[in-house]
Amino acid sequence: MSGISNEQIKKIKRRLTMFSEGVSYQLNHNDIIIYINKIKNRYAPETFRKHVIDIRRFLKFLNVDFADRIKTPKSPKHRKIIIKRGDIVDILNQTEKLSEMQRLRLKAGILLSATSGLRAFELYSLTPDAIDVENRTIYLNANQTKDLEERVVFFNVEAMKALTEYIEKLNEEHDRLFALSTVEKNFRKLNTHLRMRHMRKFFSQQSDRLGMPTAIKKILMGHVISDDEYVFFTKSKDVDLGHYDFQDDEDLKKIYDRYWKDFRILG
Repeated sequence: MSGISNEQIKKIKRRLTMFSEGVSYQLNHNDIIIYINKIKNRYAPETFRKHVIDIRRFLKFLNVDFADRIKTPKSPKHRKIIIKRGDIVDILNQTEKLSEMQRLRLKAGILLSATSGLRAFELYSLTPDAIDVENRTIYLNANQTKDLEERVVFFNVEAMKALTEYIEKLNEEHDRLFALSTVEKNFRKLNTHLRMRHMRKFFSQQSDRLGMPTAIKKILMGHVISDDEYVFFTKSKDVDLGHYDFQDDEDLKKIYDRYWKDFRILG
């Protein structure tokens, strides 16, 4: 359970509670198989797989001898999603039909995530005191990240303007600037299959299009860089990686700004 968000923990708890009630809190192999076959027809393949994985892990945690006989379904293979600037523009244009606060909130959240590489649950956990708007910097504490390590991320000028406009319109203090339930509700009013979690994917793909070094992108996104990758990039004499210290926030921002500061999604 370590290294995952509180929202993921809640979902796992719901799945295990449903399972426990479904088998009447009895660890009988036949009843468990019947339950698994029952939910197979109820959920999409990916969701069904999550249920079975949680059940299997739960049984192994309880040292149930037949846990290994519960086979994990294969993960469905989907076409990779490619997200381009025009896709984000379309979503932002659609927000014009929302109320003013809904539009400002969604616009700020989308631009913030799309230009910083924030994970969706990291965005949902943001509090005003974690953001230095003037310096376009977000400070994530260990409890907000997937790997339980503090991280600093940056956002561009366009996102800064949208965030400033949104915060100025807030007429009361908020513990969370982008509450999960509120953001999801706003997205459902738009005609798009994309969600906030896809903005991080856009950041990754657009960083490559802009020519940002892969190792720097991984640091900004909170990915672990292996020793082999570090050696490869330094041996390739990449100017950025040869000159900057990976752990220096100021230098990371200089590199980020070189590619993202003046990039515009809305033009």
